[in-house]
Amino acid sequence: MKPLLQNHPRDLNFPVRPQWRQYEKYRRQQPVLYAIATLLVTFALLDFFFLIMLVQKLVKDPAPLTGAQWTAIIGFIALVSLFFVVARYIGTLPLREQQRYYQVNGITWLSEEKRQALRLELVDIYKGGYWSETLEYYPLAALQGPGKYHTFTPADANLYKKDLDQSWGILTTDNYRKVAQQLLTKGYHAEPFAMTVSLRNESREVSTRLAALTGLPESYIFSCVEHRPGGRPPKLIWGYECWRLIVISRDAYMAGHITAEEAWKNILQAADYVYELFDDFTDFCNNYRLGNAFWSNSFEVTNERTVAYEKYLAQCDWPMKHLPWPAAKGIQLPEAMATGFATELAIAKSLQQQPGGLN
Repeated sequence: MKPLLQNHPRDLNFPVRPQWRQYEKYRRQQPVLYAIATLLVTFALLDFFFLIMLVQKLVKDPAPLTGAQWTAIIGFIALVSLFFVVARYIGTLPLREQQRYYQVNGITWLSEEKRQALRLELVDIYKGGYWSETLEYYPLAALQGPGKYHTFTPADANLYKKDLDQSWGILTTDNYRKVAQQLLTKGYHAEPFAMTVSLRNESREVSTRLAALTGLPESYIFSCVEHRPGGRPPKLIWGYECWRLIVISRDAYMAGHITAEEAWKNILQAADYVYELFDDFTDFCNNYRLGNAFWSNSFEVTNERTVAYEKYLAQCDWPMKHLPWPAAKGIQLPEAMATGFATELAIAKSLQQQPGGLN
């Protein structure tokens, strides 16, 4: 197996490869090499003009080349060759620095099981040009080791602490564990979704709006609250709940709230639930987009997800995209997932049917 090498952070080319634009881009990071390369080009151009005059002279008056003329020709070839060597060295800097980051931390390719789990976030990872093949989706300052990086700046843990606090109120390990437990058992919006679509959608305003927001058939939205053949429970919006668990687990690891072991434990658990509930990656993506639409009730927010998904389908050629969809393991689902909130729905329906009951 080849050594691990991903895309350059914020870039969609996978894996990272030398590019001429990087030569100019990194002149501030490698000023000495850049100056040397510039001098080489300058001298090569001067030599080139001399060679043009030499050729014009030889056309008019053919004669054997003198030692000085041979020196000019060889010098031009040498200067151009040295320039390409230096320019390529600068251009391949992103590759070498990414490999150094992995070597410092002993990071190699993940197991197939872990890669399949991280694939569940691939649409958004691809959209941002982040890393897909490691638990951290961006290089971390805590893992950068000795030496300076010139082609990317490892992110400080405080960036992820701030995001988790603003989005979830997570500032401690206990905060994370409470949120993770909720997402892996009852979710935050799965029950309201079941109640709304099943009991508060008589005029179909909710399902019609969700269909318009996501571009999904209204029949798909209704199917998500139905029990399926073979005793399979309703999908509800568990794809969205599990997707969020994967996102916050990666963030919590990058923030330093939890260990890699704890992050993987919860991510793999969420992935196993997804494989039990959904038939393939498309089914899962439709569901998490539906959940996002139900949560946000916003065209702007939902359309952003739709555009990202369409871009992923049309353009993404990353290795993780081509992973097979794992077979369900037959694991026991949490009660809320396994029953689709059947008890809660029955109680709510009973109250709704009583005079003066719930509306």
